[in-house]
Amino acid sequence: SSCNVWTLRFFCTAGEANLGYCPGSLGESKKKSAMRALVLLLLLSEVTISYSQTTNDVDFMKSSPLGCFSRGYEMDYYIPNTNINTTSLKLCQEHCQYVPGCVRFVYKAFWGECWFADENAVEIPSGSPYLIAGYKSCEPEAMTLPPRCRTEIPGNGFPGYSGKSSDLAWPGGKQPYNLECWPKRWDGAPLACTEINVLEDTTDGWPGKCRGLVEIKGVNGTDCGRDCRSNPSCQSWQNTVYYSCWQGLGKDCFVRSNFVPRSAQRLQHGSIRVLKDLTGYQIKGLTKGFDNAEGFFQKQEDAIVFCKNMCYSDIRCQYWLYAPNYGCYLEDASQEDGPPYPLTVHSAMRDTGYAKDCVAGEYIQHYCPAESVSRVRQMPLPILADCAERGYRYEPPSMFLSHRSVEPNWEACRSRCKLTVYCNYFAFWPDGGCLVAGTDSQRVVAESYEVISGPIHCNASFQTPPPSVERWVNNASGAVGRAQAMAPVAGVTTDVSSAHMAEIEIPILGLNVQALAPPDKHLLEGRYADAIAKTIGVPVTEIKEGPDSNDLDAQVHLSPSVGGGCILTAYTPNEPVTSQSPALLASKLKVPALITNLKVATTQVQLPVMALEGGQIQVGEPQVGTKDHPLKGLQQEPSFWSQWWPLLIALTFAVCIGGFLFVHYFANQADRDDGKRKRLRVSGRGVSDEDAVELPLKEGLESGLPPPPPMGVYSGAPSSASYTSSQGYTPQYQQRSTGYGGYGGSGRYGGYA
Repeated sequence: SSCNVWTLRFFCTAGEANLGYCPGSLGESKKKSAMRALVLLLLLSEVTISYSQTTNDVDFMKSSPLGCFSRGYEMDYYIPNTNINTTSLKLCQEHCQYVPGCVRFVYKAFWGECWFADENAVEIPSGSPYLIAGYKSCEPEAMTLPPRCRTEIPGNGFPGYSGKSSDLAWPGGKQPYNLECWPKRWDGAPLACTEINVLEDTTDGWPGKCRGLVEIKGVNGTDCGRDCRSNPSCQSWQNTVYYSCWQGLGKDCFVRSNFVPRSAQRLQHGSIRVLKDLTGYQIKGLTKGFDNAEGFFQKQEDAIVFCKNMCYSDIRCQYWLYAPNYGCYLEDASQEDGPPYPLTVHSAMRDTGYAKDCVAGEYIQHYCPAESVSRVRQMPLPILADCAERGYRYEPPSMFLSHRSVEPNWEACRSRCKLTVYCNYFAFWPDGGCLVAGTDSQRVVAESYEVISGPIHCNASFQTPPPSVERWVNNASGAVGRAQAMAPVAGVTTDVSSAHMAEIEIPILGLNVQALAPPDKHLLEGRYADAIAKTIGVPVTEIKEGPDSNDLDAQVHLSPSVGGGCILTAYTPNEPVTSQSPALLASKLKVPALITNLKVATTQVQLPVMALEGGQIQVGEPQVGTKDHPLKGLQQEPSFWSQWWPLLIALTFAVCIGGFLFVHYFANQADRDDGKRKRLRVSGRGVSDEDAVELPLKEGLESGLPPPPPMGVYSGAPSSASYTSSQGYTPQYQQRSTGYGGYGGSGRYGGYA
């Protein structure tokens, strides 16, 4: 509070002080300005010190064994009168080793405070990244979980009428917090556990038609299971007919029309401890997992097992209940509301309709045995040196006013980008071509795997997949890089200007595709794509239902045949891709293994009886042809005229209009100057007598008035004394003031004859 008062005094103005708004003495503006500058300097210094402290703390956590620290957590209780102020996480851990009873500590990095706790303290989320919880030592024996995570179960008083009474029902005096017993990384995320059990599998009859999953971008469906096993927060995975990967808790996994996954599993990470039987309870904050409204479950026991497996697969799920008339309910941590902590009788009710109908339920605890904790550090993705990568470029390929240059290597191309204003990315071609791109360019697949590209500077946000020809081939769909790496085939002509797709047609007798439902047809087309890919030895993603980029990968097309049966049509990059001859690919297809693989694929799909006309299929001889499929090549460097003709035309118009305005302006200016000179001459400054008469005569004719008589014709004398200049003529204003008598009139000049 004293700091706030002094800060207020430093920033008060004299006017505020005179009005009584500012505490303290008045005046001395110079002294106040100096004090304000001092306060700002101290604040900036504090921010810099805090930033450096936090950075050092993160480096210390990263270098320590996994599971020793967890950022974003705190303890619910601390040892009284032991907290200290310190300057780093490392010093805080060292102090914990000298505090009696200290097992855990919390370091508040931004405030520089260190708090100590014993084994009865519960680790809970804090919501602040500046709070770091850790063990007093990073040795394995010091990171032992408390008894409530290993052996304790609640007594008869749980749940109690209050949070305190619920805690007292536990031998250690505390109810475990959710995920308290699961080891965590330094950033607070749960560590992977090597103990994994498969709870449900489509190969064992589980439908796996789960809803509510999230698509994992960048993960192929064939790698979906492996990716889920490495993530302890992944409950189930699903590989669709389009080889897309979906993961999540998954609800209503049994009945879903027009959908059949290729494969799916529900996994359990770690082990389970059952803490209490919840039969006859209703817990507030649970989410519905499924019900039996569709009549899928013929036995109640099967529904109970599936409900239990849903909660067992989620390491954040502690409660699950099943009531035949209501369905399965469980804790879903992804929802905003959940069961309260600690659990009390106000949230665990026994007198509701659901509680009376509940036939099964459990309060469980997830934990990973010490010998199964994966403490292996995940290495960053292997990439080319200095964040460069192969097989990609940028579109648009070049910046405004930039050109294609020839460089000896990709490092020189990057150096050129560094010397170019507003350059952010570079791309280097095998022939030495170098293009530099700006911030508006997007990373796209290049026409050749040998293209090297990357950002101008390395940073942590630029992460690329490991260099892989196969990965690039799958993305490019043209596979030029793979063809360039292959040895040339004798007798095969190549055309490097374009790529060629192989068009495969296989007649299949005994299969009536018109009798197949759309989901069964899509699934069968995917199985046939697997069979062809296995036969010719390519990834299944190289098999397409059509040659266009919008056609589906890992699919073939089945169409009815006029003579019965169907025709299987598939497309894949020719081997080699730049060759126009399908001889090599045809030799790989015309083997007995193709027939065997297609028949096995047919048996993997539950087809209706009407679809198999003869009981099994008969595979005919495959026919292979090629189809031109040019890849998008690098744009040719435009000529000067083709690139700049709009600007040149615009400049030409601008010059013409500017010249016209320039000439028009000076012409008007000349007319104005000429008129000015004439008026000066008439006024008696530098004009002859003849001009003095000629000018008003012209002005009179132009204005419609009668012209004045020439000099010497009139004989009248002026009515007033006229002024005669030294040049011997009468000024114009006098002539105009005398007036005329008109034609035949009598005036000062006597008129005209």
